[in-house]
Amino acid sequence: MNVDLAHGSSSLTTPALIDSGAAMNLLPFELGEQLGFVWEEQRLFLPMGGLLPDAKAFAVPVTLTIDPFPPVELAFAWVDVSQAKIRVLLGQVNFFQHFKVTFTAYEKHFEISSRPA
Repeated sequence: MNVDLAHGSSSLTTPALIDSGAAMNLLPFELGEQLGFVWEEQRLFLPMGGLLPDAKAFAVPVTLTIDPFPPVELAFAWVDVSQAKIRVLLGQVNFFQHFKVTFTAYEKHFEISSRPA
């Protein structure tokens, strides 16, 4: 699924994966740069684990828009891993606090709805 990401005056559209088993949202290095983040200026270090135990990461705020829903501000782990190796990943903190996602595996279908205001 394609999502729109924005920070400040920068924005981009990119494919994203929803992973109910992932602890956090991931943002590949190049996409963070495209959104205007500067690696050397980051201060909120995040320890990584799972499939990226050696990766370095910083918490960054990103505005996510999934059409037709209104934009939401999410925290992402901006990782020093190339987009060739990982994709934008939407995980438990804090994507699932804003959206209801229903998976129906046998139909190979999922549905997203926004949390009621």
